[in-house]
Amino acid sequence: MQVKLDDGSRWNRFRKGDDSAFADIYSEITPRLYRYGLKFTPNQSIIEDVIQDLFSDLIRNRNSLGATNNILFYLMRSFKRKLFRTLKKEIRPTESISDDYIFEVNYSVENEIIEEEETRKQTQLILHALKKLPARQKEAIYLKYQEEMNYKEVAEMMELNVESCRNLISKAIKSLRQAIEHPTQLIHLLSFIFK
Repeated sequence: MQVKLDDGSRWNRFRKGDDSAFADIYSEITPRLYRYGLKFTPNQSIIEDVIQDLFSDLIRNRNSLGATNNILFYLMRSFKRKLFRTLKKEIRPTESISDDYIFEVNYSVENEIIEEEETRKQTQLILHALKKLPARQKEAIYLKYQEEMNYKEVAEMMELNVESCRNLISKAIKSLRQAIEHPTQLIHLLSFIFK
């Protein structure tokens, strides 16, 4: 039986040159980075290039990387910065993606959930309400409920202080609760929306 190492141990093994630790990290994290990238741009080739650049940089600089106990957070933050730099090169210099970028919500619900009429209705209402939220609220909800980051991590990812992050998520949740008939189901339903 193989014991799964914690993030800190896996990261340290990778930093010391363990290629199997790198392969594990790569295979676990890349699908999540890809999904996250699709929230900002539909251009799959840019997302793939940024992911490859990120991991190439990691290999090249592994000896000088800092320690981390949360690999996903560490890499998502680096990925977002790289992706935004790349996207800025792709758009006109007068445009900005920092505060009014696009954060798409892709809707996909498991078949057994769809079979339940009430859940489907609620999910449609949430989806409709999500699309009306500002991009930063959508991103904060995604990071909190899909990627299961804590408020401090979400705040760092979005370059906010923790209190502003809490307020942002609270406003989003309040808007979403007003849009559905059974607000107690909201958090449960959010986990299906962002898949």
